[in-house]
Amino acid sequence: MTIQKNLAILLAILFLGSTSLSAQCTNWEEIANKGEAEDAHVVYRPYLKEKTEADVQALAESDFNLAFTNWQKAYTLAPAADGQRPTHYIDGILLYKAKIAKTEDTEQKAEYAKTIMKLYDEYLECYPGDRKLILGRKAFDMFYSYGYGYTLETLEALQTAMEAAGNESEYILLDPLGLTLVYLYKDGQIDKATVRDLYTKAVAFADHNIENDHYYKDYYVSGKANMDANIAEIASEVFDCDYFKQDLLPSVEEHKEDWETINYIWQKLMAQGCDEADPELAELKGIYETLVFQERMKDPCYAGTYYQTEGDYDKALASYQECINTTEDNEVKAQVLYSMAHILTWQKGQYGEGNAKAREAASLKGGWGKPYILMGDIISKRATACDDWNRRLAAIAAIDKYSYARSIDSEVAGDASSRISRLTASLPGREDGFMRKVSEGQSVTVSCIGETVKVRFRD
Repeated sequence: MTIQKNLAILLAILFLGSTSLSAQCTNWEEIANKGEAEDAHVVYRPYLKEKTEADVQALAESDFNLAFTNWQKAYTLAPAADGQRPTHYIDGILLYKAKIAKTEDTEQKAEYAKTIMKLYDEYLECYPGDRKLILGRKAFDMFYSYGYGYTLETLEALQTAMEAAGNESEYILLDPLGLTLVYLYKDGQIDKATVRDLYTKAVAFADHNIENDHYYKDYYVSGKANMDANIAEIASEVFDCDYFKQDLLPSVEEHKEDWETINYIWQKLMAQGCDEADPELAELKGIYETLVFQERMKDPCYAGTYYQTEGDYDKALASYQECINTTEDNEVKAQVLYSMAHILTWQKGQYGEGNAKAREAASLKGGWGKPYILMGDIISKRATACDDWNRRLAAIAAIDKYSYARSIDSEVAGDASSRISRLTASLPGREDGFMRKVSEGQSVTVSCIGETVKVRFRD
């Protein structure tokens, strides 16, 4: 090892010793040389503000050294900065991560990693209100830091973070936890019970945030998937159906009216490969399916679909209307309005109301042909009450609806074309138009259906 390298390590160790002495919660409002601390803060801060680890690593060497030297001074004088925010701890962690990336010296990497952990500990001591967040960040960085990684110390940090934050635990813990559990279990450093306990706690906070549509829901989903993929390597050894049955089934009776609890138990047992034919699970399945139905029926949109399927059209219409009144989603509204139009047309014979609902559905969802198909069907249905001439004019109106549906939506093109083919022969004849002094292209009102058409003839 060179003299320069020995000197660098010695200086790092000396700095570690000095920083441990400054690991109090002193801020610059409490010291005589406040200005000196503030000046150093002002000099280094622009180099780190809103920067990522990659940004800091990419700084020119002179800029990085300037930033680090002034941070070091600001931190030594006032570790807690202004006493209101943990800036010096956060920035120090960022700088030392960059230093780890910048060196190939394993001893230096290890010392820098220890410094990062010390900074986290000081942060936690001086700003305990951030405990839930920072314990998790510390555990995450410990896993990815030189000298920690797949160790019992890292696992303890992950466990402490989850116990402190509970359902507020961040998704960043999931992947490191799965990897660490698998490594330590295979290495004989932890037992099955430890794996089961920590895995179960991680799944609980992940599921909580997924089910409650956390802002980072997708990250919880992918984090849990990564954890499960890692755990799958030892799952057959660590978990079995009997374990989860013994753990979860005793609480079924107490919670058989509680949808969330029963749903969790059922999903967990199914995930562990339990057999639905098992008498204990068959009973649970009955409770689960009843609660699923009850839970879904709380949603008027689902209730409307159920009642429509069951043929209870009055309840279906009432539920659909409640659905429309309670949702802001135009896609949902459009689908529900179409369902209402379908019932009003074919089950209730209320063609005017059915047509109005179909039009409203079409207005909420562009490029959708089904409402126009239904409007064409309604015209054809209403036209049966018209005289022969107006019935033939109504065929034009219906074909116009079908043609428009076909032009905007390829999914209904086949149905639209079939209907157009059937109606083409029903168009008015040119001779009939001549007798009524109606020419091709002339706009004519078809009073019996309330539509205006441009006349065209079949011949």
